[in-house]
Amino acid sequence: MAKQQEKETFGSRLKTIGMAIKFTHQRDKLFVPLEAAAILLPFVIITALVIFAKFSLLWYVSALFVALLAGLIVLNMRTSKVVNKEAVGKPGAAYALIDGIRGWQVTPGVAALSETQMVHRAVGKAGVVLLGEGGPKVRKLLGQEKKRISRVVGSTPIYTFLVGETGGDDFSVTEVRKRLMKLPKNIDSKDANHIAKRLDALGIGMAIPKGPIPTSANAGKGARRAMLRGR
Repeated sequence: MAKQQEKETFGSRLKTIGMAIKFTHQRDKLFVPLEAAAILLPFVIITALVIFAKFSLLWYVSALFVALLAGLIVLNMRTSKVVNKEAVGKPGAAYALIDGIRGWQVTPGVAALSETQMVHRAVGKAGVVLLGEGGPKVRKLLGQEKKRISRVVGSTPIYTFLVGETGGDDFSVTEVRKRLMKLPKNIDSKDANHIAKRLDALGIGMAIPKGPIPTSANAGKGARRAMLRGR
């Protein structure tokens, strides 16, 4: 079933930010110095202005907010880079990287040839997006799934992409989020929700072989979700 967007409390938001900090710190040697620089620089600038330009001490309040914003931006960028790097070559990576994007309802494994060759579906204001991963054989499966759902979505645009690291793929898995967000807005959110419900009722195409969808690409997904949601 397509996942609805979950409401986050302030406490859960802080928890996911903490997860992102821990996850990124363990895998990115540049994270700590860049984060420290982003947080300290606003205070250094304000201190210089207070000393040499006689600025009011109240400017430190502004420096605090700028430092927090800069710290979140650096965390966002470094977490994204680490997660994208670790996702390369992992089964289920395409789904792991788009799950939780605001405005999109994502359903994993709507059709599959094996546990590593499958098609995921995302429904949003662009329409319906089918993402295949697992090699050239999945391209035919993408076409079959597009044909299967076209009678349900009517004139709503259906985009199909094969993602991976081979020469026959449309783009790398590391680009999947950026490509999804750049698609044009063709329908409103109400229509997108209606289409997602109709597709859920339609069910899946080729059944996924026994066993769970691989989750090896999900490391850090929860940690980055709060940081990247809404971009």
